[in-house]
Amino acid sequence: MTQVWVLSGMSGAGMHTALRALERRGVECVDNLPIALLDGFAALPRNTVTVAVVDARQRDALAGYEPVPGTRTLFLDAGDGVLVRRNADSTRPHPCADAGGGMASVRAERSLLEALRAAADVVIDTSDLDAAGLARQVVELVVPEAERPQAALVLTVSSFGFKHGPQTDADWVIDARLMPNPFWEPELRPLTGLDAQVRDFVLKQPEAREFVQHIRDVLRWALPHYLDHRRGFLHVAIGCTGGRHRSVVMAEELGRRMTDEKAWTVRVVHRDVARPDPRT
Repeated sequence: MTQVWVLSGMSGAGMHTALRALERRGVECVDNLPIALLDGFAALPRNTVTVAVVDARQRDALAGYEPVPGTRTLFLDAGDGVLVRRNADSTRPHPCADAGGGMASVRAERSLLEALRAAADVVIDTSDLDAAGLARQVVELVVPEAERPQAALVLTVSSFGFKHGPQTDADWVIDARLMPNPFWEPELRPLTGLDAQVRDFVLKQPEAREFVQHIRDVLRWALPHYLDHRRGFLHVAIGCTGGRHRSVVMAEELGRRMTDEKAWTVRVVHRDVARPDPRT
C-alpha cells in the first residue's frame, strides 16, 4: 500500500476541497511541503497514509520535478475556462497572479506544474465534479477502505412524547403515531418500549417494520452527504403520544439497524420513557 501521496494540481481544481476531505478522514496532511524535503519526508517510517501538498506556490523549485521513490502523485485539473471562472470567485490569492490574472495566470501555472502533471500517477479532471463528488473520489483513491479511520459523525436517535412538548434540539422529527398504541392494551400499559412484550407487540405490525426500514434507508443515503459537508452530529427524534411505548421501540430498533456501519457512531436516548402517564 502506498504510504505517501503527493497532492498537486491547478488553482481552482479543488485541492483545498480534497485536502479538507482527507483531513476529515483522519489522514495526516502537510500543506505546501518544500519540494527539497520530499525525499526525507517519504523515507520517514509510518504505518498510515500521509499526504504532502506540493503546488505552484513553490514556483521555480518545481522545475524538473521527478517522482520520489515510494510515493504516488495525484494531480487535480480542470478546463482552462473552468479554472478562470473558479479563480475569479475565489478569495485565495493565485500563485501566478503576477502573470496578469485570468487566463494568463492559468497558463503561467500550467507551465510551472508541467513536470508534476506529467509525473502524476492519477489525474482527476474536476470540471464537472461538485465538491462532494471530488471529496469521495479522493478519499476512495488515497485511503484504502480497510485503513480509513472512523468518521467523526455521531447519530443520536431519541424517543419523546408529543404531549410533553416538542423535541426542540432535534434535526429530524418523525411521528410514530401511525401504528397501534400499546397503551390501549391493559397488560402492556404499565410497561415501556424497553420491555420485550411491548417491543413484540409493536414490531409485529407491518407498518412498524416498514416505518423503521424506510427511515433507515433514508438515513443511510443522507449520512454520507452530512459527512461530506463536515456535519459532525445528527439528531433524529421519533415521537409518539406519551413517549413511553411506540417511539421507544422505534428508536431502539432504528439505532440497532444503524450500528453496523463504521462511518458513524450511534447513541439512543429516551426523553420521556420514565415519565409517569397520568392516564394509568
